[in-house]
Amino acid sequence: METLKNICHQFQIEKTILNIEVLASGHINDSYLVSCSNDVNYVLQKINSQIFTNLNNIILNKVIVSSHLKKAYLEIGSKYQIAGFIKSKKDTFFIEAYKGCWTLMEYISNSKTIERAKNEKQVYEAGKLFGNFISKTSNLETEQIIETLPKFHSVPFRFFQFEKALNYASTSRKKEAQELIDLVFDLKSEMFQLSELKEKNTFPIRVTHNDAKLSNILFDQDDNGLAVIDLDTVMPGIVHFDFGDSIRSICSNTVEDSENLEQTTINLNYFEAYCKGFASETSNLLTTKEIDFLPLSVKTLIYIMGLRFLTDYLNNDVYYKTAFETHNLVRAKNQMALLKSAIKNYEEIKVITYRNFNLKNIS
Repeated sequence: METLKNICHQFQIEKTILNIEVLASGHINDSYLVSCSNDVNYVLQKINSQIFTNLNNIILNKVIVSSHLKKAYLEIGSKYQIAGFIKSKKDTFFIEAYKGCWTLMEYISNSKTIERAKNEKQVYEAGKLFGNFISKTSNLETEQIIETLPKFHSVPFRFFQFEKALNYASTSRKKEAQELIDLVFDLKSEMFQLSELKEKNTFPIRVTHNDAKLSNILFDQDDNGLAVIDLDTVMPGIVHFDFGDSIRSICSNTVEDSENLEQTTINLNYFEAYCKGFASETSNLLTTKEIDFLPLSVKTLIYIMGLRFLTDYLNNDVYYKTAFETHNLVRAKNQMALLKSAIKNYEEIKVITYRNFNLKNIS
């Protein structure tokens, strides 16, 4: 705790630090709640500099987007909030210390995170808030936002990484993953479509969150959405990145490392709730072409995540934190089971999407 206190003291805070505790520990970064005197709290976050190598631009993106949203919310008196960043004593928004890169942010009081949705209201609120993020950043010039993780949601790039890992993988790991490997190749052609359309400038480039999962939203105590958090992956992108990843992570009937593959299916009631919330904020913004390809994004983003877990397993688990030897394989199997469910329910997914966006099926 003393080390964490020393880090906090390098930022421009005047309150006495009373306690520091783990706030969240995701696949990549670690976050801590810093409790101070007079009920002033902060969030201290250690950014994984091995994965996020372009730290200056990552922080710059986060500051630009959070400042833009804060101004937009204040102007209209929105109930939504955004955590601002605290400068260090050297007048920077991050410091490098104790083998890490650290940021300090405002803590939004009376808020909570939800790891897994318990009802349709939470899912609706998530859709509404992520839709609001897309809407309220639509007048922010994307040229201001730097692509810090090139090809992050590019299927061709992820497939290239997969094939490279496959070439060097151990015989035992390839044998364990053979069924998934075959499925990846079988679905390759369809899963490349969204990336190909993006390269042809079919869709507008927008400011996208790129990690639009439920735990990256703050709720109030009545399950109303309050704020989008964790802006490490904010970049220029297409709306399908956020929509598809939200459905992947929020609308599954199991957690992403569940081994109960029979239960790993798309919750269509949750999908309807998310679409309703998302459309309420974006239906007047998105183009017909964007809306028409939202269903494909559901399959594509699930495929990408399954492919990334599988690639890391073949690479002997060098990227994601794992709790046991086959953890990434279990995750990959889970995502591919979810993908099979999305494929099975694809017509219903399209009907629900078009209905909520008041669009006739034109695919």
